[in-house]
Amino acid sequence: MSINQETLFQVAQDAIKLWDIDCKNLSFYFQSENTVYRVEDSNQNLFALRIHRPGYHNLDSLKSEHLWTSFLKDNGLHVPEALNTIKNEAYAEVRIDGTEQILHVGLVKWIPGVRLADKIKGDYGEELISRSYRQLGEIIAQMHNLSVNFRAPTSFSRHAWDEEGLMGEKPFWGRFWEIKKASSSQRNDLLTVRNNIYKILKLLPKENKFSMIHADLHLENILSFDNSLTVIDFDDSGFGWHSCDLAHALWNPELRSSPLYKKAYESIVAGYVETREDSDSVIEKIELFLLIRSLMILRWAEDRKELGYDAMIPSVLESALETAKEINLL
Repeated sequence: MSINQETLFQVAQDAIKLWDIDCKNLSFYFQSENTVYRVEDSNQNLFALRIHRPGYHNLDSLKSEHLWTSFLKDNGLHVPEALNTIKNEAYAEVRIDGTEQILHVGLVKWIPGVRLADKIKGDYGEELISRSYRQLGEIIAQMHNLSVNFRAPTSFSRHAWDEEGLMGEKPFWGRFWEIKKASSSQRNDLLTVRNNIYKILKLLPKENKFSMIHADLHLENILSFDNSLTVIDFDDSGFGWHSCDLAHALWNPELRSSPLYKKAYESIVAGYVETREDSDSVIEKIELFLLIRSLMILRWAEDRKELGYDAMIPSVLESALETAKEINLL
């Protein structure tokens, strides 16, 4: 469901009153899956207020995200720090004026920096790519090292990026093989690829290579400050294979078509294997999960036309089917 910016801003204004913060300034920052506002209090402290997309997560699932990110933070990983409301609730529930619709809103301390995607666009050079992706590989490995030891409480509720969540009858991001922008022939090919990948994932070991993962590590979700990187936006986090996070960090159409892609790949792998032992099986599946990411994006983009991402569908579709042929899945 699409909600206009005026309504979202009113929700943000209503929501910030539910925290013990003297709000001096509230401004729009970014919109993708969720809508994020920058909050400044009277003491010049900064926060990020996040309005969650309706229908994507229920309240139990959102609270579980907090549990996991708190675990990561408590164990030394630099991640956003969530703040509870005046009533000590993890999220505020705000009703849209004149309707019965409730939106969930969260607040975290602001993390300084620029999105890595923007930084790379401004300096598309080998040194920055090499340094950034190596550090990113180290961070992902640290997160995975911690996550295999995370013991979810019985109340924990989070989706899984497993064979069903990715390639089942009802994948979490939708039935990509039915997208409207594909021809009948392309939809048949997508279904064939989906069935073949499902068989592979069904047999893919989990054990210590499957745990809670970020699951959306594109460069917009990584902040750079003083040459140090921080991962943000854990909204898509769930149980999945570790190869998924590495693939998502590398899935960038501009980078994939650049001579610097090889450097990015080598750097992220180097950072990962240096920080995590016995990771060969994770590295081996990066190419498979790059293809899976392309397939997932097709339906995700089509279902979010209001964000303008559906324009990428034809090129991603063509590339995905070509890759599937190259690795004998079509």
